[in-house]
Amino acid sequence: MIRLGLNDHQLSTLRFTVSPLMHVIHAVLWIQQRPHQPPAWLPRRWSQVSPRSRALLLDLIDPATHSVPDFLIPLTDQYRPSAEAELAAVAATPLDDLRAHLRLTYQLGPVDERFAGHMGVVPAVAAKWRKAPSKLVAGAWGGQSGPLLAAAEQALREAWQVLLAPTWPVIRSVTETDVMHRLQLVKSAGMSSAALELVDGEEWDGRAAQLDSPLEVDLTRLRHRIVLAPSVLLDGGRSLVVSGDELLVGYPCRARALVIGPHATGVASQESAAEGLGTRHRLIAALEVPQPGHSLAARLGLSKATVSYHLGRLHSSGLVERRRLGREVYYARTPAADRLTTPPRDARPTPS
Repeated sequence: MIRLGLNDHQLSTLRFTVSPLMHVIHAVLWIQQRPHQPPAWLPRRWSQVSPRSRALLLDLIDPATHSVPDFLIPLTDQYRPSAEAELAAVAATPLDDLRAHLRLTYQLGPVDERFAGHMGVVPAVAAKWRKAPSKLVAGAWGGQSGPLLAAAEQALREAWQVLLAPTWPVIRSVTETDVMHRLQLVKSAGMSSAALELVDGEEWDGRAAQLDSPLEVDLTRLRHRIVLAPSVLLDGGRSLVVSGDELLVGYPCRARALVIGPHATGVASQESAAEGLGTRHRLIAALEVPQPGHSLAARLGLSKATVSYHLGRLHSSGLVERRRLGREVYYARTPAADRLTTPPRDARPTPS
């Protein structure tokens, strides 16, 4: 259980981020913990990652150690950091930070008593969760961090390109829709209500939220700024990353079944024309959650101009509504369109 304080300072600095590398880390954890569960596309792509990169990532991202080195998920000031920006931050990790993060996962130096306390165990038990360091890790601990950081950056880059880059337009659309939902809560009910909605019905005692997690961590006294990061590859629990004076809390985002469900393809490609659906019907069907036009175009394999034209016609017909969030316009189905996507059993969809 994670006890997360939501004091005035933390609420005033609360922000969101949509992190590509966090999803890479969660993808590797998913492969190790749920290899036979959807999404089916994930293990297929994993087999295409080079053996050298797979070996390094499996060593660094090992759920048995109860700790993933935090330098693998660097925090930036951007809401939508690029994979390139995050990879550059990994390669530039300061030696002291790297050693502190490696110490929690590997048998390097004495056990961090704060880590043991956060895990709810005595240091001797926490020590059993650490494992022997590889040659690369031992070299980094000894001060030669360059080879490990270069290898980690390359392995993460390859995993990103093979595992998630083809699916990122859909993942980004789903995660940003989750953020939009929470920002609407901020606007209508205030920051505290938006933060509490993140708890999803878990315990709240008026001073702190109790987040379901295998970790036993009390963060109520920390003065960290809080960064919230929606993830489609977290089914439950939370992931924590501490970077300087910021605390990142990864959480399962809404509508993630669009990416990890049993029928998810994991690609943003054109759907089969054999389904007999017209372009506008396909757009309505794709709007399970609000999305910007460019995400729909990538997902359906259509040009942005084509999507823009048909969304305009659907808006004029009262089948979609649109709302601006920052620089982007999000489209959503109206109740009338919802009825089109759930016809009676004996009815057939009508092409537009």
